[in-house]
Amino acid sequence: MFWVFSVCSLFSASVAQAGAWTLPEGKGQAIVTLGYSLASDAFDEDGRVTSIEPFEKFELRGYVEYGLTDWATLVAQPELRIKRQGEEESEGLGRFDLGLRTRFWHDDYSVASVEGTVSAPGQTDELPPLNGGDTDWELEGRLLYGRGFDLWSRHGFVDMQVGYRHRFSAPADEIVADFTFGLDLTERSLIAVQSFNRISVGTARPPFEETQEHKIAVSTVYRIDEQWSLQAGSLVTAYGRSVLRERGFFVALWSAF
Repeated sequence: MFWVFSVCSLFSASVAQAGAWTLPEGKGQAIVTLGYSLASDAFDEDGRVTSIEPFEKFELRGYVEYGLTDWATLVAQPELRIKRQGEEESEGLGRFDLGLRTRFWHDDYSVASVEGTVSAPGQTDELPPLNGGDTDWELEGRLLYGRGFDLWSRHGFVDMQVGYRHRFSAPADEIVADFTFGLDLTERSLIAVQSFNRISVGTARPPFEETQEHKIAVSTVYRIDEQWSLQAGSLVTAYGRSVLRERGFFVALWSAF
């Protein structure tokens, strides 16, 4: 079903992760995202909101995916970032992710895939929360499911992902679960609501702590033409434990090739 592919590829890499759909062989897309977030408080280990020294983060992320076959898509994501808190600052290359998404089932409306990713650390700093635990390599495996549907004469889709992130060295491993709901506003635009969730499993070693984080993002994507699209949105940390209470916004430029 062509519509299912076109909508889900349009929104396949929003804030951080790609959707369950794979690209056709020889087709690709590139996305450049500029994001900014800040926090003046945090959730403590019991989930209570406490004041902290102001924190801010700037990110410039690239995202590229390419269809090796109709059922296997290569994914790469480099990142530049600046993080500041008080007199402390961490800047330079962020993580570089390289992954492969493989579709193992689909019909006219739905698709199921698995994805494996290796993540290399960039500029690191031993002071949380500036690095967010980004001090060592990570391996992640995900199970993804996506489905297209019609609602009130509008086209929509849902994307659901669950996975396990193995983090080497001091930070604890994590269970991750991300959910996306997208719905057409017009023939050229859609609105998307996303939930990004991570929960520590196992034990973290100092200076890191076991964490829990639940973020909500809302954005719109406008298709300029068959090649270019523009996305803008905002995000907030709705709840967590031992994490920042971040608020921010992002803009992204998409290009199909």
